[in-house]
Amino acid sequence: MYSEVNNLLALSRKGDIEAKEELILKLKPLILASIKRYYNKIEEYDDLVQEGYEVILEGIKEFDETRGAKFLGYIKLKLKYHYLNKYKKVENYCSLNAPIGDGELEVLDTIEGEEIDPLDNLLKLEIGEELRKAINSLTKRQKQIIIESYINGLSIGEIAKKLNISYRTVANTKTNAINNLKK
Repeated sequence: MYSEVNNLLALSRKGDIEAKEELILKLKPLILASIKRYYNKIEEYDDLVQEGYEVILEGIKEFDETRGAKFLGYIKLKLKYHYLNKYKKVENYCSLNAPIGDGELEVLDTIEGEEIDPLDNLLKLEIGEELRKAINSLTKRQKQIIIESYINGLSIGEIAKKLNISYRTVANTKTNAINNLKK
């Protein structure tokens, strides 16, 4: 078989199309074995066989007998690495619709988006409305101290100086305001 393959290879390199076809047919079992071993996707079978033919045609052009390798061994490795690389490329990609676990969830369901969940948004609005009502129920002085403290970020001493009242009055008013807001 080796001498027959080598004769077909020599004729193929000289441009004999029939020799190329015969060589490809002789090597088809090697293509099928490589597909089965390294990239066994039955739904892509016909395409994989065609790719194997292309690898062999490329190998006919590239093979260098001066390197001491046998043509069949060279083609076998080319097919192996072709299908292994194809397998690696496929394995690196995952569909966002791929099922997870028992199949009730998809990969897409586990990805957090930057948009606000409608329920969270509703809760924030509701809490914000309650907080506005609670702040409006405070006295004018309590409201002023809460705003200066939490919105403007001033310390108790800075608020006392700004409003021209004692430190203790600001601290007591702030405490009372917080207690009223908690209620």
